[in-house]
Amino acid sequence: MSDIDAIFNDDDFFTDMGNEKKETPKPKFTPWADGEYYGHIADVESREVNTHKGKHKAMVFNFKVVVDEANASKQYEYKWGNTSHTAKGTEYVGQKIRACGVFRYLVPKEGDDFTANPEGNKSYGYFCEAIGIKLPTIEKEINGETVKVKSLPTIKADDIIGMPVVGVVGKGRPYTNKNGKEVTPSEVKFVKAWSDGVKKEMNADADIPF
Repeated sequence: MSDIDAIFNDDDFFTDMGNEKKETPKPKFTPWADGEYYGHIADVESREVNTHKGKHKAMVFNFKVVVDEANASKQYEYKWGNTSHTAKGTEYVGQKIRACGVFRYLVPKEGDDFTANPEGNKSYGYFCEAIGIKLPTIEKEINGETVKVKSLPTIKADDIIGMPVVGVVGKGRPYTNKNGKEVTPSEVKFVKAWSDGVKKEMNADADIPF
C-alpha cells in the first residue's frame, strides 16, 4: 500500500482557505424591499404627452404611495451587499415611494394628427378598478363589427388623491447618478385594490418622511 503522503505535492494547492465572504452589515437606513405595501395615493401630477414618436397621445398620471399604519403587521426581506436582511413593516410607515406613471391614451378628434391606442389603456383600466371605479360594459362598432368593450372614465388628479391601494414594489430602470455610479431604484410597479382600505384626506403640507 502506498504512503498517503506520497499522493500530495507541495506545489499543488488552492487559496480558498480563510477567504470566506464577510456578511454585509445592515445599513443605517431601511431600503425598500420588493413586496406589497398598504398605502394611499399622494402627490398626483398629470400632463398630456406624445408617445411612440408622436403616433399616440396620452394623459399620464404620476404619483407616490404613502405607506399606511396597516402595514405594521408585515415583514420584508431585502438584499444588501452579499447579505439578506429582514425589515418590519413599521419601518416603512409614513414613507413615500414613487409609482410608475399611469397612461390614459386619448382618442383623436377630427383634425387630430395622432391615432388611438385602445390596447395601451389596459393598464389604465386595471388602475381604475384598483381604486374602486367600476368599468361598465358597452357595445361599440369596431371595423364594422359590434363588440362589447369596457368604458373608460376620464379622471382628474383630485379624483385619486388619498385613494387606498396596495402598492406592489419592485426594481425600476437603472440609471447613473451624479457620482457616476449605476443605481437601480425601487418603485411601485402597479397598484392593486385594498379591499378594506378607506380614502384618506391627504394634507399637502404634512411633514411626511421620505
